[in-house]
Amino acid sequence: MPVRPHPEDPADSLLVADDGTALARMRLRDDAGTSVAAEVRPEAGTALSRLAEQARRDLAGCRLETPDEGVAAALVAGGLTLHRAATDMRHDLAEVPPPVALPAGWSLGSPGWDDELAEGLAAAYGPGHPDGSWLASDTDEVRAMFDRGEPVPPLPPASARLVDPDGRSAGHVLCAGPVPWTEDVCAWVLNLAVAPRAQGCGFGRALLTHALRGAREAGLPAVGLSVADGNPARRMYDSAGFRPYTRVLSVLLPAPADRPVATAAGLSGQLGG
Repeated sequence: MPVRPHPEDPADSLLVADDGTALARMRLRDDAGTSVAAEVRPEAGTALSRLAEQARRDLAGCRLETPDEGVAAALVAGGLTLHRAATDMRHDLAEVPPPVALPAGWSLGSPGWDDELAEGLAAAYGPGHPDGSWLASDTDEVRAMFDRGEPVPPLPPASARLVDPDGRSAGHVLCAGPVPWTEDVCAWVLNLAVAPRAQGCGFGRALLTHALRGAREAGLPAVGLSVADGNPARRMYDSAGFRPYTRVLSVLLPAPADRPVATAAGLSGQLGG
């Protein structure tokens, strides 16, 4: 059995070799339709090449996330590509900055989604952005949050649209919380972006400040976010009081054509079997 419950913590799972040796501890979840093997940490004495080989076979089709540089390196050495390298950060909300004054005519409106916002984000996430280009699937995910609350509903006090003097959307901050994928209780900044026509005016900081103040207003003790390596927004997060929490290295594990993609639900259903 490739996956079994962790004997000391039922929220965790173990990736197990064919001979029954526990190779790694992890948490299984579904993230907007993608199966994720998160927080993958090798057990003491595990050969990383063996762990990588077992993960490629038994977690095929999943996105593997690990804070362990060695695990990611072993997968890359086996021919895979590092999908994303990022730092999860936290703000404890003990001190939050005052609201940022906006230029005349500009405002922060109620959260939502429209074609102008989609167009602005597509331009903001252009070629070479550390998080990649904005895709139609990204728009679908945001719409699902507003329309159906899936996978999580927006947190209204901490979310907002940036509205220009003509009433057009020029950026937004989208938060949810508390979110199910963190061990600590916190709000999460899912997306913060400003359309190119409005960049360089301090609107990003205004949106971030709104999120911090809104999360505290909602009674949440912290705000988290993930920032990709090379994203210049990291400087803004640092100066706003966010602190590094953990590293997250992501690798996509290819699914063989001759068998179905592993799902977090399917793997969880095997636990203890």
